[in-house]
Amino acid sequence: MKLGLIPLDERPACARYPQMIGDIAGVELLLPPATALSRFRVPGDCLAIAGWLRENASDLDALVVSIEMLAYGGLIASRISDDATVALLSRLEILRELKRGHPQLRIYGFNLITRISGNSDSVAEPDYWSESGPQIYRYSQAYDARRWADGPAPQREQVNERHLLDVLRRRLRNHIVNLAVLDLLAEDVFDLLVISSDDTSEYGFGTREKVWIQEWIDRRGGDERLLVYPGADEVASALLARAFVDFFDETPRFYTHYAIEADKERTAPFEDGPVCLTLERQIHAVGGTQVDDVDAAEMIVVVNPPAPSARSFFQPDRAERDRNYREGALVDFAEQIGCWINEGRRVIVCDLAYPNGSDPVLVKALQQKIRLRDLAAYGGWNTAGNTIGVALAQGIAQLGEFNEEAALRFLTHRFAEDFCFMHQVRPTMNADMPRYDDKTEAAMIELVSRGLNDQVRHLSGLGAWQVSNVRLPMKRRFEVDFELERL
Repeated sequence: MKLGLIPLDERPACARYPQMIGDIAGVELLLPPATALSRFRVPGDCLAIAGWLRENASDLDALVVSIEMLAYGGLIASRISDDATVALLSRLEILRELKRGHPQLRIYGFNLITRISGNSDSVAEPDYWSESGPQIYRYSQAYDARRWADGPAPQREQVNERHLLDVLRRRLRNHIVNLAVLDLLAEDVFDLLVISSDDTSEYGFGTREKVWIQEWIDRRGGDERLLVYPGADEVASALLARAFVDFFDETPRFYTHYAIEADKERTAPFEDGPVCLTLERQIHAVGGTQVDDVDAAEMIVVVNPPAPSARSFFQPDRAERDRNYREGALVDFAEQIGCWINEGRRVIVCDLAYPNGSDPVLVKALQQKIRLRDLAAYGGWNTAGNTIGVALAQGIAQLGEFNEEAALRFLTHRFAEDFCFMHQVRPTMNADMPRYDDKTEAAMIELVSRGLNDQVRHLSGLGAWQVSNVRLPMKRRFEVDFELERL
């Protein structure tokens, strides 16, 4: 099987994870050359990407394509660029051209409802976000909440009017692109389309825009080829798995189990519904189905649900309350995972207790009760949807014959990044080197490299690995990329 991918951007989660998952399944995955993709705040070359598609379409069984990259030149470009709407729409014509010329090519498209970040970090936002971001976020929340229920009036006078109008102009442009993508679906250009909400919440401009999109679909009588749910960085991996499933005409069956059953009704940060709904949506996206009988399942998805103080583990008082509430349940949870592994079952662990990093209490329990290498998949990074989507894809790649070495490498990569980096190395980096610029970058990378190698050596049950070629690809502390070499 040969697949093409136009990624959301160049970050490892969007471009490298799908490649590593493809390696597990033995699938040949083609991407445009790195020179055509985005580079941080520099947009990708949309014309070159269209040319690459023309050259390679005839060789592909399926194409997974990000509209952000195809139309804007990447995720950040979709937030900060000034390209006219008509220019963006013209870049979508390549998809019609491909479908006309290659009607057998299955095209899986995905596009975002743009987020409104609640922090003041302008690294991946317009430059004025450091000044006005939190105020715009609060106004967005209040404006939408007032439309749904009685509440305090949004305080527009507290927001920089010029900045707010710029945000609204960009959102109108992006919403028009989303409507144009719906038109492509109506023309049968897409075999499946995902419109996902980037860092969503119960209220906000994006939440209302999602309702508008769903309204257009409802007017057409619905369309099972359209999925609308929270997510972003995991969608390429999920659609890659969906392409596997469709190509081999399979419907993977998943049995789900929660460490604390009552907590499956918690809503994780950056989501708009309970975590059990998030899991249901992600299983549907990868082409699977949930079953109530564990014996009927091909894979068991075990979920460490959002903790009571789910925003951060790194607040000692809240962390201690979480530990007291959950530790015994997580030990029992790990024992149950061990029982299923001993029965020869494939187990996928979705660690959703906290965004942006593993739950150390769970990882400790897992290392005590099982060999980590016996898991089919593990994830504990970023949002709940991000974690679930990639972990499910990781598991699906192991149905049938698969590359065991590639599977172990990616599993080790997940623990190295989600637990070792996010939970252990990154807090040390933030404390020891609070300033990040060109002068400190080399020293910071050295600190990360030493810290990762030290921590990876303490992971039991995965074999001996060495971390090399550490990168901070987005010039910030959030993402890390690296190679793993066997010792």
